Amino acid sequence: MIKNPSVVCTELDEGAVLLNLDSRYYFNLNETGLRIWQMLDETSDSLIIAQKLSEEYDVAAERSRTSVIRLMQVLEKEELII
Repeated sequence: MIKNPSVVCTELDEGAVLLNLDSRYYFNLNETGLRIWQMLDETSDSLIIAQKLSEEYDVAAERSRTSVIRLMQVLEKEELII
């Protein structure tokens, strides 16, 4: 999975807003969601992202994996990642 090139990200104080310019669909991200979005620039592997997230936020690996997979499924469904 990669970021859809038609998506614009605007960072806010506590997260970000993603806007798909093709569909005009927008999606709010909290701080953790924004960090996952940023990590997509480095890798599309959800397990690597989850591991890094677990280390950065000091959360259980399973919780991190579940959160990353859930968000990636939503982003894919809404064509924010392709």
